[in-house]
Amino acid sequence: MNKKNVPALTELERSLHRHLVDGGNLGGIGPALGMSQRKGNLLYTDMCDLLGSPRNPAALVAICYATEAVQPPDLLDPSDIALPQEERDLLLLFAIGLGAGEMAARLDRKQWKVNEQAKEVLDNLQARTRAQAVHVAWQYGIVTGRAIREWLETGEAGGIGTTAQLSGLGPVLYIQTREGEVADTPQSLCAARGPAEAMALLSYWDQAADDRDKRGALWARASEVLSRSGRPVGRPVQGVHPARQPDTMRRQRCRVCFGHARLEIPRKPGYLYLVTDNERRPHGVYRTSEPPVCIHHALLCADTEPRLQSGHTALLVTSSTESGVLGTRYVPLGDSANVAAVSNSQGFHPYADRERMRWVLASQLVRDLTAYKIIDLRRLIRATFPTPPAPTSRAPGP
Repeated sequence: MNKKNVPALTELERSLHRHLVDGGNLGGIGPALGMSQRKGNLLYTDMCDLLGSPRNPAALVAICYATEAVQPPDLLDPSDIALPQEERDLLLLFAIGLGAGEMAARLDRKQWKVNEQAKEVLDNLQARTRAQAVHVAWQYGIVTGRAIREWLETGEAGGIGTTAQLSGLGPVLYIQTREGEVADTPQSLCAARGPAEAMALLSYWDQAADDRDKRGALWARASEVLSRSGRPVGRPVQGVHPARQPDTMRRQRCRVCFGHARLEIPRKPGYLYLVTDNERRPHGVYRTSEPPVCIHHALLCADTEPRLQSGHTALLVTSSTESGVLGTRYVPLGDSANVAAVSNSQGFHPYADRERMRWVLASQLVRDLTAYKIIDLRRLIRATFPTPPAPTSRAPGP
């Protein structure tokens, strides 16, 4: 359904929607809306028909948001919720109105397992119903308008399997830039000589002490859109934030949630990195600008992050170094203080090349992973989060 052709909802229909997202069930529509249950049921079926929704409360909630028949809720910080990929898969299938048997067939899982995981989803999201779970999942960006609109436009659910297949965008990362975060302009840069500098170098006209790191690199500046708790919020856009990425990489925190990425494995603890062949350097070293990931978000990244879809390797890294930065190189213009970028593309600039670093505006911190162990990620996940065995049938008594 085209959003421009979405019919306007009545106040009663909006009240019905609020009842569902608040965790109300179909049996309580009448009392909640001050009418008989028969009229409440009729209002529900008419609203489903109006919006082209299956007779399913969770699907109705999702379609209301996807078509903007109801204003979608504000997005919340995705790092505040940690759900295994298996549970995220269910949420999108909730949103297209599938039952347990259909979800089991779609995901190639036992139905008892789907029922168990569905209950865990509700518990983890503190939701009373699947409709309320879809509402919460929408706020965390797990169920999206794009995914639901794709389903509505095709008229079938045949192409929908998992969250990864639907979104195509991967997880929302802590280091990602958000809508409304604005980078400083190139006009803020100049060539200047600091009080302790013998030669000119790239600077800001109004440079502050924290614009450079401890090794002298000048970092790009950008505003931040943060919640009251200091977490990034809002719709993610392309690119990484030039303050959050280096902070996350320097402290080796999870790039999804900024949580701890160090695994305390007996005898050989280390940090969990997911790397590609393109990041491999001579002598087995991996050079990456992608911070590590915590055990809770490892499978989510492995299964849905676009850069990893052509193949990846999981590393337990025991030693690494901050080798340089990704950034743009500038040159001074004549004898003036003005500068110009050498090119629009970003390149790697090693800290060891101090002469080159004088004219670089850094945007991402790079690490060389020098000592590591290649691990089986899924085996590690299974060992960390074991699932209960399937119930066995009991032999009949004598």
